[in-house]
Amino acid sequence: MGKSNNRSSKPKLSKYEAPKQRRVSKEQIQNATYKDVKLLEKFLSDRGKIRSSLITGVTKQEQAKIARLVKIGRELALLPYVTTSSYKQSYNRR
Repeated sequence: MGKSNNRSSKPKLSKYEAPKQRRVSKEQIQNATYKDVKLLEKFLSDRGKIRSSLITGVTKQEQAKIARLVKIGRELALLPYVTTSSYKQSYNRR
């Protein structure tokens, strides 16, 4: 009468089929500082947004550290802030 607890069936796949390849090693992230602009630029899009951990393949802890370092780098003018599209600027949209 109860449910059959069949754990041997295939695991449920997420909407992402496979984990992404890591762009950098764990040691590089652990030793990173806000001065490592070349390393931090690997985690930014062309518009200056921080890329998702699903795209870069890093863990949550590493993603948090990268975000912190990028924000410090932005404050010191080593990295760009997020830019808006030219459409909003050229037509004075709010």
